[in-house]
Amino acid sequence: MNTDVNTEANLDWADIRRRAEAGEGIREHEAAAMSGLRSEADLRALYEVAGAVRHVMKGNFVNTCGISNAKSGRCAEACSFCSQSAHFTTDAPKYQLKSADTLVTEAKEAWHNGVREFSLVASGRAMTSRVELDTVKDAVSRIREETGMQTCASLGLMGKEALAELQAAGLQAVHHNLETARSFHGNIVSTHTYDEEVDTVKAAKSLGMYTCCGGIFGMGESWAQRVELALELRNLDVDSVPLNFLNPRPGTPLEAQHELTAEDCLKIIAIFRLVLPTKDLIVCGGRASNLGERQDEIFRVGANGVMLGNYLTTAGREAEMDLEMLEKEGLVIRPPPHKPHPSSLRPSVRGEGTDANGVA
Repeated sequence: MNTDVNTEANLDWADIRRRAEAGEGIREHEAAAMSGLRSEADLRALYEVAGAVRHVMKGNFVNTCGISNAKSGRCAEACSFCSQSAHFTTDAPKYQLKSADTLVTEAKEAWHNGVREFSLVASGRAMTSRVELDTVKDAVSRIREETGMQTCASLGLMGKEALAELQAAGLQAVHHNLETARSFHGNIVSTHTYDEEVDTVKAAKSLGMYTCCGGIFGMGESWAQRVELALELRNLDVDSVPLNFLNPRPGTPLEAQHELTAEDCLKIIAIFRLVLPTKDLIVCGGRASNLGERQDEIFRVGANGVMLGNYLTTAGREAEMDLEMLEKEGLVIRPPPHKPHPSSLRPSVRGEGTDANGVA
């Protein structure tokens, strides 16, 4: 690779790579310059450096996550991208929280399909019902015991007390997206503040929980605001960053928003890798609809994780297609934090080894 200074954007790729491989994220002006790269040569340089950093930091291991849309629809919050909001007329399903038995069954199916982190996602501002919290606690405890998967939940704007209770039951990770940059948040969310989003993440971090926090791209934000979000996540020191690309849902205010190209998505992944060289980058919603035939390139430009299976209200690819993609890229599914309870679960669908970088 040619590591000379890039004359168009004045980026010293050799120095950027050296610093990133030492765990130092790029500076704001460098990220801004990268967001403006357009030529094939410049993009190739960006992708090669980001891919090299991913390999140094994460090896050939890839995180695989899956979710259950555990409680759907009727949400009182107004988030312009979300088809589950009660403020919009959509065809999203509406149902109360699933039973613990159903959630455990879904987790076991996900395990069979290669998922090693399973998240329970519930619509609503926050889960405050005692009955619902007890159901999630029961499900989390059983999922961890019976599959060994990392357990995660996305339950809205949760406080430290409720999170501690869930943690005691076996919840290891909290997922809560900031959605977008602080300077753009008011354009997307009108019923709660950015600081409330941040406070939920900080509450989980204060308990020593693994934090999964990212955003959605293609909602009308600028490239500068994409960089702003990356820097906010670095300041928060989250553990994992889910990168979602808008798949506009009919009936939402963003239903006609189609601005992302596959190249945009790859560039976002690469920039986030160089801003956050040590963190897990998980490509989640909108992958197929925005990247199409270029989905297998996400790992070459910096991603080290992928969501398998369906999303909240839209279908994902067949699990076997994604597993074949991982094999083609020479990647191995990262093993779960601890071994599952001896049971009828069959062995992993793909080879697993030991991983010094595995999450706790």
